[in-house]
Amino acid sequence: MAALREAPQLMPAASRENRLLAWIWMPVVALLWAICFPFITIGLPHAPPLFFAALRALLSGLLLALVAILQSRRHGLRLRRRDWPALAAIGLTFTAMGFGGMFLGAGRLSPGLATVLASTQPLLAALMAAAWLDEPLTRCALLGFTVGFAGVTLLSLGGTDGGDNGYIAGVAWVLVAAIGTAAGNVLLKRCAQGAVLLPMAVQLVIGSGLLLLASAIAEEPWSVHWTLGFSGSLLVLSALATALMVVLWYWLLAKMPLGRLNVFSFLTPAFGLAIGYLYFGERLDTGQAAGIAVILLGIVILQFEDR
Repeated sequence: MAALREAPQLMPAASRENRLLAWIWMPVVALLWAICFPFITIGLPHAPPLFFAALRALLSGLLLALVAILQSRRHGLRLRRRDWPALAAIGLTFTAMGFGGMFLGAGRLSPGLATVLASTQPLLAALMAAAWLDEPLTRCALLGFTVGFAGVTLLSLGGTDGGDNGYIAGVAWVLVAAIGTAAGNVLLKRCAQGAVLLPMAVQLVIGSGLLLLASAIAEEPWSVHWTLGFSGSLLVLSALATALMVVLWYWLLAKMPLGRLNVFSFLTPAFGLAIGYLYFGERLDTGQAAGIAVILLGIVILQFEDR
């Protein structure tokens, strides 16, 4: 894992084999990301949101650490001293901000709507990659970014018709999650090489500690109702939507440019809306539908920036 202060190296063009791997596994990553909000919604009535997020991060981190230890005889188990600042930064952005904003926003928005809003992450990542990864910000990318956030504005205004004061807060928290995830993805891209399991386990545990601290400061005394629904949602979120998802994502980042992988992020809101419609009976008002359409247009425009 390269230190963050080291200059980024340009990645050679993706091979045909790596492109095939992206086509096979990135839809899986998008689906795993899309199921986050529905399962968060199922578990939230039974635990404080930040504490729930910390449990998700901690359990997934411990799971990856266990697998890393079991594989240590063959691959070794070591982190260099200069890796720790990078992992702490990823834990703060990708896990603490990403998970915290996601859980705080999920209780105020419908699952499909929250998934679409979180999918502004590629637009944010494009700006950050231009600054931190020396990836040029093309006119197409800038147009996609502008259109996408015009959609966010429409989406925010569209939900105020019902007088729900928590709607704007929900939008704000999901955007915090998108910003943290985008920053974490850029940091992951700079570090993506070599071992996968142990670095991901460490950053998840670091992020869970930050979330526990935030929960201790901001929330009521920790109380969890260990129902079957909550336990099942926590297990799915930890094992599938976190542990498996981040390992696949980190592995693919080592093989492909961030921009080419983010092309597949368009599948996430599509999956999210489908899940919301089929299982949660979601219905959108005119303003929300217009905002979603504009966000998706911005994401689509962004996908053509390298062409």
